[in-house]
Amino acid sequence: MRRWLNEHPLATSAVAVGIAGVVVLVIARATGADAVGHAFEGFDAPWVALLAGASLLTYPAYMLAYRSIAGIHGHGPMALPLVARLVVAGFGPFSLCGGFGIDQQALRAVDQDERSTRVRVIALGVLEWAVLAPLTCVVAIVLLIQGENVMRSLLWPWVIAVPLGFAFGLWASSSGRIERISNLGGKRREWLAQPLEGVGVLHQLIREPGQHIMAWLGTMLYWVADIASFYGALRLFGLQPDVGRVIIAYATGYAATRRSLPLGGAGITEFLMTYALYWVRLPLAPSLAAVLAYRVFNLVIVAAPALIAHQQLRPLLNRRPQTSDQP
Repeated sequence: MRRWLNEHPLATSAVAVGIAGVVVLVIARATGADAVGHAFEGFDAPWVALLAGASLLTYPAYMLAYRSIAGIHGHGPMALPLVARLVVAGFGPFSLCGGFGIDQQALRAVDQDERSTRVRVIALGVLEWAVLAPLTCVVAIVLLIQGENVMRSLLWPWVIAVPLGFAFGLWASSSGRIERISNLGGKRREWLAQPLEGVGVLHQLIREPGQHIMAWLGTMLYWVADIASFYGALRLFGLQPDVGRVIIAYATGYAATRRSLPLGGAGITEFLMTYALYWVRLPLAPSLAAVLAYRVFNLVIVAAPALIAHQQLRPLLNRRPQTSDQP
């Protein structure tokens, strides 16, 4: 079944949209059909411009970060048309391994370097959270200090886990510790060393921010654009939360980013994002409507261009590596 789905991205996209639709219907049923129907009565159409425009801007922003990370370890800059296809395809809802699975196939085929490919794909995910998580941590601290009416159990994990997680990650991924792990044998070395090397790229990005400015800038612009799109969806249904609540709900809804989740996060994101809005004390029915609108733009509508990009990438993705894993 898994193999069949991988070979039929159109069918897989339909499955993803179906899963998302089922989750939305389940939440709507629990919320009450009348309440959800009333939410659509307050539809404020002009906010569609922000929702759609900001959603489009996420792609060139992510391209900046993607191209920068793909060029580390001495690899040459990737052609922009290739980067564009990879970014668009990676946000499609048809990969069982998420967009990062497509990235790994493509980078391995381009550079013929299995180890570096895995490290760079991990680094891309680390960079995403290296920007969003500290921001969310600061926002959570501010909301706690101000005594805002937000679930404390939603805020405290951001306040505690983010600094501890980053401190441990940077400590564990130091070059000396990675070298000692690399001296181990067999699968233990592979399972430990490569993820830590991916996290270790963050050391390089922090030490040389000017050299990797496009990685930082692209990631920041990506998050700003996507959060703006999310905010546009909220305003579309009359919700007017402050920026802090928007960021907390958004980051909680993306407990793992949509590029790293199977099928573009179908089902998981709709559930978490809707209830994250409820947990920051927004009414459930319009929150569900807003999440539905947001996901129409970054899951359903993007499926068509993502499928086209994926089809154009097929010769590259099907190319067999010419070299084995490096020791």
